[in-house]
Amino acid sequence: MRIIILPKKKILCCLYLLGILLTVPLFFSFFLRITSVGGTLKKTTILIDPGHGGIDGGTQDHHGYLEKDINLSIGLKLRDHLRQSGVNVVMTREDDRELATYQPGVGGRHRRDLNTRIEQAKKAKALFLVSIHCDWSTDPKRRGMVAFYYYRNQAGKDLAFAIQEELNKIQPNPQKAAPGKYFILEQPGVTGVIVEAGFLSHPEEAALLRQEEYQNKIAFHIARGVLRVLPNRLADQAPEVSSD
Repeated sequence: MRIIILPKKKILCCLYLLGILLTVPLFFSFFLRITSVGGTLKKTTILIDPGHGGIDGGTQDHHGYLEKDINLSIGLKLRDHLRQSGVNVVMTREDDRELATYQPGVGGRHRRDLNTRIEQAKKAKALFLVSIHCDWSTDPKRRGMVAFYYYRNQAGKDLAFAIQEELNKIQPNPQKAAPGKYFILEQPGVTGVIVEAGFLSHPEEAALLRQEEYQNKIAFHIARGVLRVLPNRLADQAPEVSSD
């Protein structure tokens, strides 16, 4: 048996060419997938839900700044970031208004408010619902942004984890996405998350939440989290092509 020993340069050249041959199909497949997803983004609807509004101010910080206003500001910035990426965005509210419309047989302003938001998500056929809120605690040291999801909804969990990873890039103490019992997330036909953007009871965090620049950072990183999971979500929902 004859053994051929190639020069080192030829071996390296062969390995380099082999690497290119193996990489090109993967890159081409990835490119086709991104192109396909990019073409469907305009048909993909994300519902952004700034919590509270109107007579419902939500919580507030020690200076009287209301949660509803911070939620709306972050929500509008999130809308702009997603639209710039080609995503179709619908808002539950774009100004300071109450959503608890009259609903026959439904008592309680809070439940009517939630029902309106849920119906908007279903009417828009939203792929995801992203609800923006701020938190409050009796412990003034408690702080941090957390994305909550419904534990029985895997797509919602994936979205929450992606958003949480992005938000952890801009907060000093990384948090974990968590399951939560929220009526709006438990509804059939609704896949989404509730993002608690920070604690208005924490003086330093509340001061940040009042700043436009910080609100924009939050919105930007939420948008990045949404865009990270969109390709997989769209691929899961793509209709199968018949071989007939």
